[in-house]
Amino acid sequence: MKKNSLGVGLVFIFIGVVIIAWQLKVLDLSFINSVFGFVFRNLTEVISMILIVIGLNIIFRKYRFVKVITWVAFFAVIIALSQLYPLKSKGLFILRDEVSENGNYENGDGENRNYFEINKEEDTLYGELDINLGMVKINVDSTDDKLIKGEIRGINFKEPVINYKEGNKKAKIKIKAPDIKNLLNVENIKDGNLDLFLNKDVLWDIDLNLGMVDTEFDTSDLQVKELNLNGGAGNFKLIIGERQKEIEVEVNAGASNVEIYVPKNSGVKVKNTGVLSTMEFNGIKAVKDGKHYISENYDDAENKIKIDVKMGAGNVSINAK
Repeated sequence: MKKNSLGVGLVFIFIGVVIIAWQLKVLDLSFINSVFGFVFRNLTEVISMILIVIGLNIIFRKYRFVKVITWVAFFAVIIALSQLYPLKSKGLFILRDEVSENGNYENGDGENRNYFEINKEEDTLYGELDINLGMVKINVDSTDDKLIKGEIRGINFKEPVINYKEGNKKAKIKIKAPDIKNLLNVENIKDGNLDLFLNKDVLWDIDLNLGMVDTEFDTSDLQVKELNLNGGAGNFKLIIGERQKEIEVEVNAGASNVEIYVPKNSGVKVKNTGVLSTMEFNGIKAVKDGKHYISENYDDAENKIKIDVKMGAGNVSINAK
């Protein structure tokens, strides 16, 4: 092997490993985007780093191991910097912070405050939303101008990540808490608030993975196919509208109070597997059939709602509105 081909070979090996890792789902597409986004945004600096690597290889050309060390170090630095300074995509994603005089991101009350929004593509019909946060109070409503927008107050969070499938037909959005390595930072573990607005013309699948829950989720103007809540103790209020013909709701929680409001003419089928939880119906005539409670109008109802509650202890109420 020619000495000059070693660096080129390492580049091709690196690209090949990244592609294989992505296909095996070891790497997320957002990771690849962040790396290439960092390179293009800092092209001058990256070229300077490459020139330094080439210069070192020329000076120490007698020592082949120098080529391996310098190129491996180059790629490692690029990856590390791309994760420390992630891409904020203009047009698709906008993140705004209110910056105080001392440079901290906070509002007048001294709490962290972040606004974000993602523009809706014309051909986006379906959305998958994955929210993974800690102790946070969430309020959800609808919007007609953006795909998603919101405000997070009181806690730090990772910049939302969006990937598209089938062209722009399906959008997959992730909103996550900071990485485990940052959890010891007190700013990342205190209570927070999230006001979230979802596009009402998109059909949504939603996964909420929370710590202590205090959530009001209003889907009256939304189209939701599936809604999954995984949380600890707290309060969960869900308001279901008539825009979706069928919706499946799954609640996995600790000691919680769950209130679900459904249209009075909708058909309801509820399964409650909580050992110490109670079930009550208000304004709904439901009969028990095995493990399920089924409203009398379920078979004939135009809108059908399936609810599966797995809760350690607490109260579940299904209310007609």
